[in-house]
Amino acid sequence: MRLVIPSLGVSTTVGELGLQPDGEVMVPATVTSVGWYRYGPTPGQVGSSVILGHVDSFRGPGVFFELKTVRAGGLIRVVLADGATVRFVVTRVVEYTKATFPDRLVYGSHGTRVLNLVTCGGVFDHATGHYESNIVVYSRLAGVGPARG
Repeated sequence: MRLVIPSLGVSTTVGELGLQPDGEVMVPATVTSVGWYRYGPTPGQVGSSVILGHVDSFRGPGVFFELKTVRAGGLIRVVLADGATVRFVVTRVVEYTKATFPDRLVYGSHGTRVLNLVTCGGVFDHATGHYESNIVVYSRLAGVGPARG
């Protein structure tokens, strides 16, 4: 798969992510890559498809560094392995503290075809080395283009 966010100049391959031993969702191995949560639907299928990426590292900006600046109405495209292009329109961007992160809202199936992008955000806690919040970009299915061939 490939994720394209034209307004941010993002075009990157999408890996697969599962769960860590403690039950938390895995994160991409590098700050320049993103990952699709494989226990959810493929983008375009019914349910909440989730793609995660890093905001930054001590070396500099990550692939989702500007994700919080995406606006409602913005376009997101996912090119699937068969070449089909699934288009989504951003509906809202929300910042949640890690303590109040709505797992069921972000990862749960609500009978619609949505794509949620997740990264870190908010205040960086130097004592823990982590951000205190997450940014979630919610988007809904806008259309599907044909597969190649």
